Amino acid sequence: MQQNRRDFLKWSSLFGGLALTPMQLSSNLLKTSPMVTKWAGCNVNCGTKCPIKVHTQDGVIKYVSTDNEGEDDFNTRQVRACVRGRSSRYKVYNANRLKRPLKRVGKRGEGKFMPISWEQAFDEIASKMKEVKEKYGNESFFITYATGTTGTIVNRCTSGPWARLLSLYGGYLNNHNTYSTAQISNAMNFFYGGSPASDIATLRSAKLAIFFGANHVETRMGGGGIGYAYHKALEESGCKIIHIDPRYNDSCIGHCDEWIPIAPGTDAALIAALAYVMIKENLLDRKFLDTYTIGFSENTLPSDAPKNSSYESYVLGTYDGIEKTPEWASKITKIPSRRITQLAREIALTKPCFIEQGWGVQRHSNGEQNSRAIATLACMIGSIGVEGGNTGCRTGSSKTYDIMGMPFKNPIKDSIPCFLYTDAIYRGKEMTDLSDGVRGTKQLKQNIKFIFNTAGNCLTNQHSTIKEVDRILRDESLCECIVDINVTRTPSNNYADYILPDATMLEQEDFIRPGAGYYSDRPYIIYCQKAIEPVGEAKPIYEMCIELAKRLGIEQEFSEGKTQKDWLKYLYEESMKKNPLLPSFEEMTSKGLVKFDPVKPVVALEDFIKDPINHPLKTPSGKIEIYSNELAKMQKTWKLREGQQIVPIPVFESQREGILDPLKEKYPLQFYGYHYKGRTHSSFWEIPQIRETNPQEIWINPIDAQARGIKTGDVIQVRNDLGIIQGMAKVTPKIIPGCAVTPQGAWAKYENGIDVGTCVNSLASIVPTAISKGNGQHSILVEIAKV
Repeated sequence: MQQNRRDFLKWSSLFGGLALTPMQLSSNLLKTSPMVTKWAGCNVNCGTKCPIKVHTQDGVIKYVSTDNEGEDDFNTRQVRACVRGRSSRYKVYNANRLKRPLKRVGKRGEGKFMPISWEQAFDEIASKMKEVKEKYGNESFFITYATGTTGTIVNRCTSGPWARLLSLYGGYLNNHNTYSTAQISNAMNFFYGGSPASDIATLRSAKLAIFFGANHVETRMGGGGIGYAYHKALEESGCKIIHIDPRYNDSCIGHCDEWIPIAPGTDAALIAALAYVMIKENLLDRKFLDTYTIGFSENTLPSDAPKNSSYESYVLGTYDGIEKTPEWASKITKIPSRRITQLAREIALTKPCFIEQGWGVQRHSNGEQNSRAIATLACMIGSIGVEGGNTGCRTGSSKTYDIMGMPFKNPIKDSIPCFLYTDAIYRGKEMTDLSDGVRGTKQLKQNIKFIFNTAGNCLTNQHSTIKEVDRILRDESLCECIVDINVTRTPSNNYADYILPDATMLEQEDFIRPGAGYYSDRPYIIYCQKAIEPVGEAKPIYEMCIELAKRLGIEQEFSEGKTQKDWLKYLYEESMKKNPLLPSFEEMTSKGLVKFDPVKPVVALEDFIKDPINHPLKTPSGKIEIYSNELAKMQKTWKLREGQQIVPIPVFESQREGILDPLKEKYPLQFYGYHYKGRTHSSFWEIPQIRETNPQEIWINPIDAQARGIKTGDVIQVRNDLGIIQGMAKVTPKIIPGCAVTPQGAWAKYENGIDVGTCVNSLASIVPTAISKGNGQHSILVEIAKV
């Protein structure tokens, strides 16, 4: 009897949970259409772009599976989506799903809206665009940095139809950098002239691997991504693996030989001490340093550099009078001095040695220096340009295939660091190249007055000091119109004047570009075949832009008479001219997923190491610049905020709200937000099933918890001068004493001034870093107490 009830409930759920009788069920079973399977893809910004199979019946998604084609072999591996990608059905049918255009009726930020027609939305938005253009000029338009839809050709949040529309309408203010990689990208540009990295698959040739804050297993965990390649390479190499991280992350499980906990933001101090041991014990690869780098030692400094300004002089103390001994570094990093000495010898004597850093290392107020220091370690041992070695950058893919995006040419060249968009709202015309990292102009011509925020939650939730952002966005005299385009309601679109409902990747046709993901040495292309019609009145953004283009008088220039599928065919076939290995458009659209044979894994800077004369780097000297000529110039000319500095060599810089900050007397715990399985940034937090299996917890070490009377499961508050967040405690030795963490990307939810949504950015400073003007959001000092 109980089994019959379970069977009844199972079949009942198939029909939307209706309480059907067995006779009705039998009747409906005879009427239903056969199951239809379509390919689609997960295009959020985890770093991997995985395909999914969407199984529909009568136009309704019944379940989602993933790639099951291929053998149980790495070279013919299946590109299997993780739990996040497989949860796509719950995004489509989410209770929070946007189904009609909405217009704000309350004060901005209150989250009060009324439904309106598409015609009214397009008419009013186009009218406001004309008004703003006439009043302030095109420099007042801005497309925010966003990553909710990345890698697609048409349905792209920043470089797709919206960029094309505004470019044809006269242009808009650009942005550069990313919230993910601002510091490391700029640091590596000064160091290498780019961010060269070996494919993770080359790790199979290493004898030792050192990972600084790298966590591929959680952040790149899709079956097509480099998390799987990381595991496979380690199985083949058998090399020793050491993870240096404040947190025992999931990449440490299974293969890691040693976890070395480190105080957050102190990596440059550790590298200096490793260098000290290598110098004193003659363990450096001097030939490599003298041949390929400038500025490590005095004899390779540029001719106009001051005496004793080399990295070696810094390490030995002739630079500032402080020897960077293991004992000196131990007090800062909290790593025993004896282990630092042993580690230096191990790294120098074991070759090839694979050096890599994740992106958490650079997400500090001194992030640029941390990143450059780790790259310097790779140079000191000559572990660059060889199989099994790496540059110290985060590894990526061996890219060989890609597809063109929608063409556009923005006539406006002015660009701001994306993290300073709030500054550009209230003081845009004051922002300059030397004070704010503005590019393309000496000084901005206008404040931001009109924002398009597409598939993004950086408007508030992923920004910093959320209460300050709230104050800026609520002031309607500053930014006069905000249009938010998304699939569901979010904390960010509470601040919109208009919300437009977007179609998901399961509801439209599009390519997911292979070059937008991290897939190691086996590339693939996904064609989303449109499994269902958009829910409610949702539209693809291309259709939205056509309607606005009509009202702005640029419809023909924008569409060129092409539908979305016409554009996909045109762009793909143009790409085929550059890469004849691509299959035909017809084959791609019919197959949905095309996997290519494995390619030779990239060894970073291999050509440069073999022939530095004919293959110079894109730095001023053509060499690796441990002493940066460009940073030396910036040191003399840039206007910095109080307490900030620019140094041509990668010195350890005591970060704001770091381990040596006097503020630690008031707020004794370092705090930051880490990336984890339950979300990609803030995406998927709207799905209850994901939240249930990946709860939002605040990790605290048993030593710190005991001193505060905290147990696992207690409700605790984390506070500093910027805000208070509240959540559930997890007491664990997987986090270093003196530090606490929580998964980043939780949706902020304020009750009586306290963020009970546990969003780490309620506590993060809005002050940008010195060099890149990026978000040093991991530099946070707090106190924690049980509620």
